[in-house]
Amino acid sequence: MYAVKVLHGYIGKDGQRTRDKTCVRIFQTKNYAEKFAEKIGGRVKVIG
Repeated sequence: MYAVKVLHGYIGKDGQRTRDKTCVRIFQTKNYAEKFAEKIGGRVKVIG
C-alpha cells in the first residue's frame, strides 16, 4: 500500500494535508500513487 507525502504530512481521504497516518488516502499500486504525486508535487511512500 502506498500514500502520497507532501511537506510534513500526507494527503488524506478528503484531499487535504494531514499528519494523521490513520486517515490517509491509500493507493494499492505504486503506479497510481506516482501519477497522483506527480500531479500535486508530492512523493510516494510505502505504508504498512
